[in-house]
Amino acid sequence: MERWLSKSRVLLGLCAVLLMAALNRQDPMVYAMFLFLGVVSVLGFLLPWLSLRSTTVRLDSAAGIEVMEGADCNLNILVERTAPWPAFMVDIETEWEWASQRIVLSQTVPVIRAGRAPDLGRLIQFPCRGRYELIAVRLSSGFPLGLVRARHTLSRPQIHLRVLPAAQPVQWPLPWDITEDPQGELTTRRMGQSFELGMLRPYQHGDSVGRVSWRASARVGELVIQHFQQSGSVRLRVAVEVPHGTSLGDATGAGEQAIRLAAGICQAALNNSAQLFLYLEHQTEPVRDASAILPALAEAEPSGNGFFPVLARVTHATAPGEQVAVVVSSTCPGPELVFALGALAAQGCRVVVCIALGRRKVPLELAQAKALQKALQQAGFATLMEAP
Repeated sequence: MERWLSKSRVLLGLCAVLLMAALNRQDPMVYAMFLFLGVVSVLGFLLPWLSLRSTTVRLDSAAGIEVMEGADCNLNILVERTAPWPAFMVDIETEWEWASQRIVLSQTVPVIRAGRAPDLGRLIQFPCRGRYELIAVRLSSGFPLGLVRARHTLSRPQIHLRVLPAAQPVQWPLPWDITEDPQGELTTRRMGQSFELGMLRPYQHGDSVGRVSWRASARVGELVIQHFQQSGSVRLRVAVEVPHGTSLGDATGAGEQAIRLAAGICQAALNNSAQLFLYLEHQTEPVRDASAILPALAEAEPSGNGFFPVLARVTHATAPGEQVAVVVSSTCPGPELVFALGALAAQGCRVVVCIALGRRKVPLELAQAKALQKALQQAGFATLMEAP
C-alpha cells in the first residue's frame, strides 16, 4: 500500500477530488483551492525537469592524472547551462570503479547560472588508492518541493586516474649500513679492497705487507700503506602483502594500511639514499625506479598465487648483509609467515616484519596483530607494529 501512496499520486488525487467538488458545488473557494493546488503540483513536477533541461557536464580527458588519496582532486569536470534561467539544487553523482569496488561520490551545486561553468573537480576526494575509471555521471534535481526527482544520465565517459597511497611516516629501526655492491649501480664510498686508490698512510704494526705501496715508500723513505675505495650501497628489499577479497579497496582496513606503511618505508629508504627493491604479487620483477614506487603500490592487486611466492622471490635474490622489510596486515597467518621467513633469514640478511593495523582499531584485529608479533619475536625476528 505504501508504494502506491507516493507524493505525486497523492497530489494528483487531491487535485481530482477538488476539481470534482468545484464542478459539483460551483463554489469559488473550492475553485481557488483547486487552482492553488494545481499550480503547486505543476511547479513541483515541471521545475525539476526544467532545472536539468539544457544542463550538461563537460568531461575533459583525465588520462595521466595522479592524486594522493584523501586530497582534493581536479578532474576538469565542468557543469554547463545554456538555458537563460538558473538551476537550483542540482545533485551530481560520479561513479568510479576499481578492482570490482565501486565508489559513488555525490555533490550538490546550489545554483547553476547560464553562461557559467562551476568546476566540480576540487570537490572530489578518493579515500583509497587505486586506478579508477569513471563509469557513470548522473544528474538529479527535486527543487523546489521534492515531489519528484528529475534524472539525467550521461553517456559512459572515458576517464581514468591513479590515486596514490599516502605514505605513513616510519622510523626505521635498523641503521642504514652499507652492503657490498659489485655492480656499483648506486654506490657510496668507503675504504677497503679494490683497484681504485683512496688514500695513503704510514705503516702500522699488524698491517698486511701486501698492502704496502713500495713506490710511495721509496719516495718518502718509510713504509706506506695504500687504501683503496670499495663500492657499496645501502640496499633494502621490501615485500608487501597485497589485500585480497573484500579488504581490497577498504580504506579503513589493515590491508590498505599495509600499502601505506610500505609507501612510508620506501620513502624513508629513498631519503637515506638506499637502493630499493619493491616486490609485489602482480609483478614478476621488482620495482627499482624511485618514480615508479608509488604508482606500483597504487595499482597493486592480488595475483591469485598469494604472498608467500613473493617471499620466495625475495629469498632467491637476497645477498648476505642486506635488509629486508616484510609488510603484512594483522590478519596474516603466523605459522606460514614464520616458516617462509626462516629461509629468508638463512641467507644472512636482516629481516624486519612490519605489521599494519586498520583505522577502525577493532579489538579482535588488535589481538590478532599482537599474537602475530609474539609469534615472530619468539622465532627471533624483529617486528615493527604501526597504527594509523
